[in-house]
Amino acid sequence: MDVLADILAATRFGGVLLAQLRSGRPDWGCGIDPAPTAGFHLVAEGVCWLRTADRPPLRLLPGDVVLLPRGARHELVGAPESAAVRYADLEAAHPPGRGGVVDLGGGGPVVRIVCGKFTHEGTAGRHPVLAALPEVIHVPGLSADAELQATVRLIAAETTNRRPGAQALATRLTDVLFVQVVRAWLERLDEAADAADAGRALDGAGPSWLTALRDPRIGTALSLLHDEPQRPWTVEGLARAVAMSRPAFAQRFKDLVGNSPLAYLAGLRIDRAAHLLRNTDDLVGDIARTVGYTSEFAFSRAFSRRHGIAPGRYRRSTPAPAPAPTSTPAPAAV
Repeated sequence: MDVLADILAATRFGGVLLAQLRSGRPDWGCGIDPAPTAGFHLVAEGVCWLRTADRPPLRLLPGDVVLLPRGARHELVGAPESAAVRYADLEAAHPPGRGGVVDLGGGGPVVRIVCGKFTHEGTAGRHPVLAALPEVIHVPGLSADAELQATVRLIAAETTNRRPGAQALATRLTDVLFVQVVRAWLERLDEAADAADAGRALDGAGPSWLTALRDPRIGTALSLLHDEPQRPWTVEGLARAVAMSRPAFAQRFKDLVGNSPLAYLAGLRIDRAAHLLRNTDDLVGDIARTVGYTSEFAFSRAFSRRHGIAPGRYRRSTPAPAPAPTSTPAPAAV
């Protein structure tokens, strides 16, 4: 079981292109308000700077990608000291043209930035992938792997041409881009671990199931849990499956993932159940058995502890799932 793919599919995770910023002025600046989910920027042309709280300005070059997993407030500016105007005000002053381009004008060197976000099911701010990532991930264009750069170049190209299907193709590629950025971050952790500098590479993200995927045995244990969450797993059984002693496995799992194997399994079962409640008409009791509970009462108690609401009320209060995005919507906000 590919754990990352499983979670992205179960939460209907997908990218949406929102707008493009274009400027030929040296003093431009765009302020982006906090958002409930991840946003990203891809520098298609030119040079600009990213400003975030508690960090020095970061210079962005052509091909660079910035992911903000928890939608932190940030600014894109033409120079480190440039003033930033809220995106909504920029959009009002420069209505988006064809392709969602917000053109700020100017006759100098052109900067073009492709902006988008990622949507998902479930509670805002609790997505298991986004919660495992740091506040900002920067993938430099010059040092990224060839596959990621091919995706970046294709998105940059498709957002400039008017060929049939360009918007749909570019939007689909944002899903590929997300996985490649996460891979690049994990590879940077591996390199930092070799240099005894993993703490800086984590940048406040901390241990999680995502970083634990780098460990062959714990990664295998996570795959087993995702493949059969309904199975009556025990710590002993998981330890045997990955050829470790029970104490060594339990300690390593907790050190790398951040909680115990059975606590992780409990959360996985409830997340699966929440997905089924949102997307099926199955009875609550049937869902409980599907995810591994022998008692509907025990399932309801566990579900309420995690979500603060009973399964039935959760289903009634959850909007029907929106179809997966297939094209670029009218740009409303970055």
